[in-house]
Amino acid sequence: MADVIDVAAVDDHPIVLSSLAGWVMACQSDIRVIGTAATVDALLAGPGRGAHVVLLDLDLGDGTTVERNVAAILAAGPAVLVLAASDNPLSVRAAMRAGALGYALKSEETSQIQAAIKAVAAGEDWISPRLAYIFATDEAADRPVLSSQEARALRLYATGMPMKSVARRMVISEETAKQYVGRVREKYARAGRAAPTKLELYHRAVEDGHLPPFP
Repeated sequence: MADVIDVAAVDDHPIVLSSLAGWVMACQSDIRVIGTAATVDALLAGPGRGAHVVLLDLDLGDGTTVERNVAAILAAGPAVLVLAASDNPLSVRAAMRAGALGYALKSEETSQIQAAIKAVAAGEDWISPRLAYIFATDEAADRPVLSSQEARALRLYATGMPMKSVARRMVISEETAKQYVGRVREKYARAGRAAPTKLELYHRAVEDGHLPPFP
């Protein structure tokens, strides 16, 4: 990560863009705004293309989708931090699945937005702490319902713990631990969110609130 984090922003509200520099850069000499635009295409046609992190409004008024916008930004190089007014779980997961590393609310304290920018610039996942409860209580159809033991096995295994260690921590046999993790994978596959690798299981666990984003 560079000493100074270059940030760009896409938002269709002029007042947000005009106040962004002072808001994001307050008391921070290592963050600077290098470009703003009302659409992703306009941003990528200018200096914003060279940003380390693009702050992306979730609901632009140009008819584009968050999936399309995230993909376009990632293809150009910058990482994506969605900065939105909505805390709808479906919207959050749509953005994260599209490849956004972070999701923050516009109502967050400035310090939280700055922390999110720094995390995303470093290649780390970041989700607003205020969304943890929403994830935990979300009953969307594509969010598998896990038993307490399945959820615990997921949390232990997805964070890098070997299966033998998972079994020891849960005081069960290694075969039983494998069964729990296997059932978790099956449930995610049936929900259309397959997670055949440990890294993908980690991302599913973060998306659904079973684990916090990597600090």
